[in-house]
Amino acid sequence: MIKKPQWHKLDNAAKIFPPNTDQRDTKVFRFSCELYEDIDIVYLQKALERTIQKFPYYCSILKRGLFWYYIENTERKPIVHIENRYPCSPLYYPNRKSLLFDVSYYHKRINLEIHHVLSDGSGALLFLRTLVFYYILEKHSNTLSDKHLYLENTATPFEKSADSFSKYFKKQKPQKLKHTPFAYHIKGERIDIGQLGVIEGCISVKALLAISKKQQCTITEFLVALWIYSIYEGMSVKEQKKPVVINIPVNLRNYFPSQTTRNFFQVIQVSYQFDEQKCSLENVIYSVKEQFQQKLTKDALQKNMNALSALEHNIPMKLVPLATKDYILRFANWFSYQKATSCISNVGKINMPAEITQYIRLFDLFVSTKTIQIATCSFEDNFVISIATAYYRNDLPKRFFRHLSDMDLEIEITTNMEQEE
Repeated sequence: MIKKPQWHKLDNAAKIFPPNTDQRDTKVFRFSCELYEDIDIVYLQKALERTIQKFPYYCSILKRGLFWYYIENTERKPIVHIENRYPCSPLYYPNRKSLLFDVSYYHKRINLEIHHVLSDGSGALLFLRTLVFYYILEKHSNTLSDKHLYLENTATPFEKSADSFSKYFKKQKPQKLKHTPFAYHIKGERIDIGQLGVIEGCISVKALLAISKKQQCTITEFLVALWIYSIYEGMSVKEQKKPVVINIPVNLRNYFPSQTTRNFFQVIQVSYQFDEQKCSLENVIYSVKEQFQQKLTKDALQKNMNALSALEHNIPMKLVPLATKDYILRFANWFSYQKATSCISNVGKINMPAEITQYIRLFDLFVSTKTIQIATCSFEDNFVISIATAYYRNDLPKRFFRHLSDMDLEIEITTNMEQEE
């Protein structure tokens, strides 16, 4: 019998994460699913055991090699537990053989936390949807036992663990680097290391869609523009000399056929220079739409993917010891940080089988950060905007949600931070 490989090379996007993981930015992100009833740990553990059989790649640990980090299979099994740490707490410790994901619960919520080296949002979402699916089947077996229910994904474990960056890489002539100035950085009083502030707003999908259509743009374009404009309102005249630059992760599965549950995304940047352009939300929306149209094409994404993947295919670079690569990747991460103000990630609409939907209220998502950034997703008519922040006091989320409220949108706000009157 042919045995499956016991280790995997890191995909192109994952290589940057291990040397840049620290207590301030753990490179962990969390998906949660809120049900209409309290979670039963016994059924959740059974569901997790069924789920991991579909995702054997997730039972892995991160190890250091001589030239690269790599993922190695482990016999360690995940154990469900009640939530007992701050969101997005560390999962990767260089000297520990720990799993790179964690499943916890609290009242009606199921939490899945994953280190970014293992997967991106789309891959993790499929894992969580599968987990919730099996949990509800286990919990309500009497009601659902006669139903023939299944999730639409039929990928094999091999397809789920595939490296799609390598599959679609094409050699090309080096691109000329465009000079871009350092971006404006948001400031504020930082909360303690090891903690993460989260402010979530739940809005009607239909109402938000109506607002974006009125502005003749998509929901993502509208939220990016509104976030940029809200940042501008907190800038001094001197600070407006720097551009506001937003990183936006793009799911490459929408452009290149792939069923991998590993990382397969690319980041595009949308920028706006307020001291050179008119300071109105309408103008920001127009600029954001133009940049989306230019950068969200298969050809543009292919060129950027080739450029980013070229380094790992460079033979001399392969022979550089890992310790030296770590310094290079830390500098690359620092340089990338200087070029961006914030990040917005929209994983889009989340679907579940109709018979399962009645048990679920919403899904949400947020990420670890050393600054402040947004992650969004929707389920049924609930659109959740999650703002993760490393700042104790910063008026940016308040300005952002106030703008939405002024547009007659009803917003349900929840947070783990103290609120001033």
